[in-house]
Amino acid sequence: MTFEHIVQINDLTKPELPVLTRFQVWEGLVLRARRPDKFLVGVDDYEILDQGPAYLKRSLQLPGLQVVDEVTFWHEARIEYRTQPTATLPAATLVMDIEEPEPASLFVRFRYETASIENRGDSMPYDQYLEQAYVATDIETIQIIRQLAETGVFC
Repeated sequence: MTFEHIVQINDLTKPELPVLTRFQVWEGLVLRARRPDKFLVGVDDYEILDQGPAYLKRSLQLPGLQVVDEVTFWHEARIEYRTQPTATLPAATLVMDIEEPEPASLFVRFRYETASIENRGDSMPYDQYLEQAYVATDIETIQIIRQLAETGVFC
């Protein structure tokens, strides 16, 4: 399954909304990688297994599931997650690109790639369910980044 969508960060047609800088969005997305418990529902525990200036390997403990992934950072431009496959979990990739088609007009493009899981007769195909969950999680990520930015965390 391949799925992508875009979340608008700044709506320049609505001056009443606070404008986030590219730096604030970047720092928020990096925080999502370094502190998944603040952004992802169901993360019981996590551990940073290895890290470098532009790299992170982590283990996430979710209910009934352990996920190991590697995260690569391209400064203020892209974050890429590569989930290692297990007996019950296929390999997957998430790429988050910060896009700025014009000054201060920021968007984040979320691109997911994973092996499809067969529909087991449910009323809604599993891939469609995943897509809806991805969109909801990504919108919530931007909301959390916005809330943190308002507190001055990303100064």
